[in-house]
Amino acid sequence: MALSGNKGEWSEIYALFKLLGEGKVHAGDANMNKLSLYYPIINIIREESKKYEYKPNIEQNIVVIDENGTEYARLSMDKFILESNQLLKDISKAKGAAFSIPRTETFMKTIGCSKIKAPSYDKSDIHIIIHDLRTSMKPLLGFSIKSQLGTPSTLLNAGKTTNITYRVVGSSLTENDIKNINAIEDHLSRMQAILDKGCNLEYYDIDNSTFKNNLLFLDSCMPQFIADCLTIDSMPNSTSTIRNAVEMIAKKNPFNFTGSDIVAFYAHKMKILLLDAALGMTPAKEWTGQYDANGGYLVVRKDGEIVCYHFYNRNDVEDYLYNNTRFERASRNRYGFGSLYREGTNICLKLNLQIRFKK
Repeated sequence: MALSGNKGEWSEIYALFKLLGEGKVHAGDANMNKLSLYYPIINIIREESKKYEYKPNIEQNIVVIDENGTEYARLSMDKFILESNQLLKDISKAKGAAFSIPRTETFMKTIGCSKIKAPSYDKSDIHIIIHDLRTSMKPLLGFSIKSQLGTPSTLLNAGKTTNITYRVVGSSLTENDIKNINAIEDHLSRMQAILDKGCNLEYYDIDNSTFKNNLLFLDSCMPQFIADCLTIDSMPNSTSTIRNAVEMIAKKNPFNFTGSDIVAFYAHKMKILLLDAALGMTPAKEWTGQYDANGGYLVVRKDGEIVCYHFYNRNDVEDYLYNNTRFERASRNRYGFGSLYREGTNICLKLNLQIRFKK
């Protein structure tokens, strides 16, 4: 049976081919431009039903070693470049949610790959031993691969675990007001109707206790801060970008920061959340700060170039996430948010947190 995958999944195979063909990966800046800094690749390890190691050598070959330490194959690095270039063309022109690429599948078999996506129990998509020329260290690191060739992926997934409850404050609403507002289908129009009634949203609580504790683990102000950012995203003039929401919060300065750079204060809080979500934190599981993708991120750009955000360069990783993510509204029906309801003497409304890459 032919292998089938979407553009993001085939991008993992593309990254494997291209990295082995080039024997190095360049660092990227906050806007995904390649920097002069690069990391030579010592080894790539891939585990499927069996474990294979891919080692560039001084003869410009890739030596494939199986789990018994036996040489399985030996191919020129130029062959990997050739196959990666063809695969990029095939991914780019492919149609449909999932598709097969027979030529690539044939080549995969010659190097011990039987699956498009290697099984993973963490957020790492590929494991690489790199040579950090600045520190002379050669660590084995797990990287998460993000591709611009397909649909932008999520950074933090929505669920009922990411619902946040607000009180509706300001003018009082009648039962008829509540009914009419809830009947409005479009979320932003519904929020505008609430504003038009002279009301605002006031943070009340994070619905899921585990997610709330995870946010508190990052920063004692994080629940309130994220709740405030979501209200910005729910305003009719919202651009949904993370950066814009943070800058709007900084203008309000709800935590009364008196330093010289108020935007940096609030941006730092957001970067903490983005980084931890990128490298292991999920809403429904208790977070202890132990990163899964301990290497960082590899980004496959639309032009096929790959840039690396190495966790050793933490500021670069944070800036990339901060500049390239946005809030996204998930299904209102699925997660039960966006409707006004009474709870005791209060009128409440839930908003839902989901963060996705912009491109």
